[in-house]
Amino acid sequence: MSDLAVPNANPGVCAKCDGSGVYRWGGAVVNGQWRGKQGPCHSCRGTGEQTGADIKRNVAYNRYKLAEIIRA
Repeated sequence: MSDLAVPNANPGVCAKCDGSGVYRWGGAVVNGQWRGKQGPCHSCRGTGEQTGADIKRNVAYNRYKLAEIIRA
């Protein structure tokens, strides 16, 4: 199951990856090194910033994903 997108209220630095372009989950920082899973942020497409088009895409994806969850 994929997690939901995080649309910004306004274009700017991505709220999901904090502008890094890399989304990290399921781990922790140990001795200054990330120990967990990571991949490109899909909310900003790995750029670190969300545009107006990214925000619209994220809202549409969340509506679709919630409908899928409810239907299941």
